[in-house]
Amino acid sequence: MQVFINDKAFECVHGTTLTEVLESNAILTDNIAIAVDFNVIPRPDWGKTVLQDGCKIIIIKAIQGG
Repeated sequence: MQVFINDKAFECVHGTTLTEVLESNAILTDNIAIAVDFNVIPRPDWGKTVLQDGCKIIIIKAIQGG
């Protein structure tokens, strides 16, 4: 199946969790927030969130500034 991370297509097997797709694509998880199909997913739920074909994943990186 195919999912989209920040509008870039990634292939994964059916039943893949959010954590698995992040790990398999070497995406660093420090200081990020994630939404799947426009719903923010709390970090404790990443491993329980099973992705569906065509999911749109948005990763937002927090940066320090002022």
